[in-house]
Amino acid sequence: MNSDSANSPRCQDRSGTYEAWYVTVSDPALRRGFWIRYTTLNPASGSTAEAHSALWAFAFDHADPANNWGGKVTYQLRALQVSSRPFRLRLEGASLDRDGCSGQLHTERGSARWDLKWTSREPPFPFLRPRWQSLSSVANIGVQPALSMSGAVEVDRTVHRLEAAPGGQQHTWGTSHALAWNWGFATGPEFWIDGATSRVRSRLGRVIVGTAIGAQAGAHRFLFNGPVQVLRNHGPISPDAWTATARHGSRTLTAAIKPRREDLIGVTYTDPRGGARFCYHTEVADLEMRLIDGREKVAEVTRPGAAAFEYASETPLAGVPLLV
Repeated sequence: MNSDSANSPRCQDRSGTYEAWYVTVSDPALRRGFWIRYTTLNPASGSTAEAHSALWAFAFDHADPANNWGGKVTYQLRALQVSSRPFRLRLEGASLDRDGCSGQLHTERGSARWDLKWTSREPPFPFLRPRWQSLSSVANIGVQPALSMSGAVEVDRTVHRLEAAPGGQQHTWGTSHALAWNWGFATGPEFWIDGATSRVRSRLGRVIVGTAIGAQAGAHRFLFNGPVQVLRNHGPISPDAWTATARHGSRTLTAAIKPRREDLIGVTYTDPRGGARFCYHTEVADLEMRLIDGREKVAEVTRPGAAAFEYASETPLAGVPLLV
């Protein structure tokens, strides 16, 4: 699987679906981060929600959370145009390609614009191996989990310039959002980690829970996305941290991504089959990751204020306002 096939649209013209392509990037030195999304919602018959595409942008500032910002603009569903070979997405002047993204949006609370280019050093990481993705109502792929990004993001006329900043690009779609989840991601010049613990409806209606996780640190690579592996590893789902432990042969990967509550931005995702999920996201959480082989620690990564974290459920989180 290459990035073009991983980004290929799965839900065009299909009612009862959602799809999202998104980009995350951080500035570890300043502990700032940005999250950009290009999405479609095509509700099922009988839903009261309106079909649409949307452009979203968010900024996070660990030093001063009062500077956190988010916005969303919606368009007609068919305003989002996407092709596969090569991958190209366009939405009212905004774009996402295999090697960059650009766009702008204007809301009552302010404006954002971005123009980023990147190089990628890693192949896609599907959270569930492709032949098994149909088990779940949700699918996720870390399309480009190790990007080096350069360019600029402007929020309310403040320009943030990035040079070889670590980031990633993801693709998710489905017939219904997971019922609850934690997602975590971080990357740098010599490592990446990407994964989630989710409670989802299977295609047969049964609720299943599992944890998928992939990582690379130096010469060591750890991919934990087989169906039996994922479904046997339940793990907790919490607004306070994503903690995951995965064992594969003699090796054990442990990861903890912890946000401060004041760094979370709340957003509402409309479910294509009705209802909503309340999602709380930051790009400036703390990462601790260790890989042990037998009794030997072969890799360890810490990244303060430069990891992505997400918590979502069917119930709003008390004390954290929904910004979008």
